[in-house]
Amino acid sequence: MLQKLIRFLPLAEKVVPKKTTLPILSHVCIKDGFIFATDLENTVQMKIDDTRNYTIPMNVLKTILKAKPKSLEINLLEDEKVQMTYDNRHLTFKSLDTDEFPSIPVGTFKSLGSWSLDLIRKLQSQVAYASKDELKPAITGVYVHQNGKMESCATDGHVMRLMEDASLGSESMLKGNLKGVIPKKALLILSRMVKGDLPVSATDKHLKFNLNGMDFFVRLIDEKYPDFRSVIPEDFMGSVLLKTSEFSDLVKDAKHFVFGESKQGNFDIGSRGIDLHVNNPEKGFQWDAKLPVSEHSGDEIKIGLNVHYLEKILKGISEKELTWEYSSSVSASILKGVNGKASNVTHLIMPVRIKENSHGE
Repeated sequence: MLQKLIRFLPLAEKVVPKKTTLPILSHVCIKDGFIFATDLENTVQMKIDDTRNYTIPMNVLKTILKAKPKSLEINLLEDEKVQMTYDNRHLTFKSLDTDEFPSIPVGTFKSLGSWSLDLIRKLQSQVAYASKDELKPAITGVYVHQNGKMESCATDGHVMRLMEDASLGSESMLKGNLKGVIPKKALLILSRMVKGDLPVSATDKHLKFNLNGMDFFVRLIDEKYPDFRSVIPEDFMGSVLLKTSEFSDLVKDAKHFVFGESKQGNFDIGSRGIDLHVNNPEKGFQWDAKLPVSEHSGDEIKIGLNVHYLEKILKGISEKELTWEYSSSVSASILKGVNGKASNVTHLIMPVRIKENSHGE
């Protein structure tokens, strides 16, 4: 039992909520030969030899296992009390009613093949672009579409990261079809726990991962994901090629001088380069900078952008150069890393309106 608990704890403690209004969720549950932990959205179960029914507070389990006991014995006493004995130490506490513990997801889980560690890390990289607005639950997670290949998208309504072939190199491991929105917490847990290829199966409402002899269930977000492709411009009036590091440094400097919620910087794009203007009337700042471009094609333009959102996008581009494509000052801009071949990752940022006769807000 001790070795089972040691193996169960690292995943369980990432699932069990630190704060909850339901006391049962702060416990692990031993019932009918299995041990469980859940936060209602994510559930982990593992088969054990103990067929008795009782619960253990997660903080108690962590404290005891942190002491690295050489032995552990669990006895059930009267009045629903549990006694844990480890290395001549005894702890007695009251078990909660195991019938109150949430049931595991049910249904026919169909195989989706295996997800590689690289694929899971790519999906986890989308998390930073998902929304924190709980009133819009669909965009708080990462959209995935598996059908021979894997497409994934994350957006907060201001910026978007779209990977059109996240499974590149591991397509042969994917089976079956999936469309759904995976919560951020599940992807963060998986990226920290997965060591290699991971068998995956699904119902319409849940994913199930087999992780080191444990079943990890994830409830998909039950909301329709927005039509993200509808905001991607089909035609562009111009583009520039930039050094990623130089552009990132420029934006990083500019963000210290922006004003208001818009965090606005105004970009004048032309064949001679990019002029960036930031106006902060509250502090009396007018900040200006120039950046050369490697290439420019199409029309010149003025575009207002939130430089904090732009910085988030640039952190996700690892290539040495990037292209910035634009169609108008009121439509989305598209940024892609350049590595000698077509990139399968598209970054999108929505504009901020530029006031007439003004460099800034």
